Amino acid sequence: MKEVISVVKQARALRTHDRVLDAAAYEFARYGYVNANLQRIADRIGLTKGALYGHFSSKEKLAAALTEHLSRSVRTLLDGARTSPEPATSRLEALVLGLGRLFETDHRAQAALRLEVEAARAADTVAPLLSDTHGIALELVDEVQRGRRWDGAPPADALADLIVAAFCTALWTGACAGPDRPGPSITAMWGVLTRAMGTRASA
Repeated sequence: MKEVISVVKQARALRTHDRVLDAAAYEFARYGYVNANLQRIADRIGLTKGALYGHFSSKEKLAAALTEHLSRSVRTLLDGARTSPEPATSRLEALVLGLGRLFETDHRAQAALRLEVEAARAADTVAPLLSDTHGIALELVDEVQRGRRWDGAPPADALADLIVAAFCTALWTGACAGPDRPGPSITAMWGVLTRAMGTRASA
């Protein structure tokens, strides 16, 4: 009987833990790190601040949990882009669309991206996530151009800039668009880019 009670308590604690992370994601995405408020996070899910501290003892630890989630998600995509046996065009497409889907659907990732960008600005540097993504995108664009699948005239680094900007733009416009004007999906933006460069995105 004690074991059953323990399992039930653990399951309840895990559910509460997830609810805290979701509430924190909303708070950080809306207000940023500096203006985020732990009391609002607790109020959003009906917890006391003391109960919230039982899961995360500080705003720093909440932010760290979200950025770790983002890091794991993006690392999976970057590793796939680097190691997959697929052609460079397919790997680049999978990377861009994977990032787009991540930031279009994962509220924790959206909040963590804002946190990473804010921290990078404060340190007068580039967010590591964006820097790493740009580096791999540059490698793949160069490989695609050398394989004559895309127009080789535009500089590869400029195209990598554009690709990284595409999923950031999709995230931003999606967040700012109203119900009567949904933001462009990363899939649509990718299709426009590949057609302009002389090849079509795979179905």
